[in-house]
Amino acid sequence: MTKPSTDETVLGELLANRRALIVVGPGGVGKTTTSAALAVRAARDGKRVLVLTVDPAKRLANSLGLAALGNEETRIDDALFDSANVPLNGGALFGMMLDIKRTFDDLVERHAPNDDVKQRIFSNPFYDQASTALAGSQEYMAMEKLYEIRERDNYDLVILDTPPTSNALDFLSAPDRLEDFLGSSSTRMLLKGMKAAGKLGLGFLRLNTRIMRGLNKFVGADTFLALLEFIQSFHEMYDGFKERAGRVRTILRSPDVAFIVVTSTEQSSIDEASFFHEQLKRSQMPFGAMVVNRTRQSYLEGTSQAGLAARVAEAVEPHVDTAAPAVGERAAWAVERYEALAAVDGERTDALRAHLGKTGDSLVPVPLFERDIHDIASLSAFADHVVAGS
Repeated sequence: MTKPSTDETVLGELLANRRALIVVGPGGVGKTTTSAALAVRAARDGKRVLVLTVDPAKRLANSLGLAALGNEETRIDDALFDSANVPLNGGALFGMMLDIKRTFDDLVERHAPNDDVKQRIFSNPFYDQASTALAGSQEYMAMEKLYEIRERDNYDLVILDTPPTSNALDFLSAPDRLEDFLGSSSTRMLLKGMKAAGKLGLGFLRLNTRIMRGLNKFVGADTFLALLEFIQSFHEMYDGFKERAGRVRTILRSPDVAFIVVTSTEQSSIDEASFFHEQLKRSQMPFGAMVVNRTRQSYLEGTSQAGLAARVAEAVEPHVDTAAPAVGERAAWAVERYEALAAVDGERTDALRAHLGKTGDSLVPVPLFERDIHDIASLSAFADHVVAGS
């Protein structure tokens, strides 16, 4: 296994030696930017890389010079790297945005025992909603697509930019959710009751006018029957789902996979990132690194702030008339406030590093950039901070 050089962060080793990196964390902390920057860096290092996002926003596509990404892998034009003066060194970068519905459709196509079950599922009015809104479906389909891409073995590295999660367990437990739903005792009891209703199954309910009238008072008989039919049809794929979920769980614990947790310096984000790290350890998932985005750096280290207002006023005096002292005071106040925030960021970063314990060297602070990260050139510069620590 390649070790990162002394001037590289732990992310250098991860890019060199892992086949899949799963970028996780709360919303709004820069997961998509981090994913794209890591992908650009790996392509710079000569790898064939796919960055896969579940985020429906167009930020990733736009930053890679595309109007949009779809459910098929799209190669990022090498000319964009040339114009950004970012050499690829034989590498190639591909982008893709996961289509949850199409991925779910493919899963049904694969696991439905026959065409009749498949058509009953696709034509059921509950299927469209279940395939996009069922608890855990987004996370599960992201990992399903990761599994599919790994099996094809077309890439040296796949980077998965996951959807924001309000709870760390939402993502880590995703492989279990559909399996648990289909195999739960309540679902089995419901299906058993349907079979016990008579050899006609759902047909028995349709023919029983007393039951139908009773159902119409509450949820509507047609709605209830459609739901039962959906559960019954879906349950016929249980064995296939169970086998696939087991394979996905195995991948998540594979030594060639690593989770990268991304956070900002906001205390709520740090708390969630810390919790996610704990859940990774508890679930025996391979933790790779903790990226702390937008850390404010002190500009006055070793420099006294005493007399700052006077020095600023003196500096601006040749350019501003009588307002120089007021400008100096306001500028000094802004600098002092920024320095206080930078000190807080430093304390929180140190506390997070202490929380990581023996893996504290896996924490990678990334400075707050003055400009937005929006193209290949700025992604490459971001990667230099993330990977090289410069």
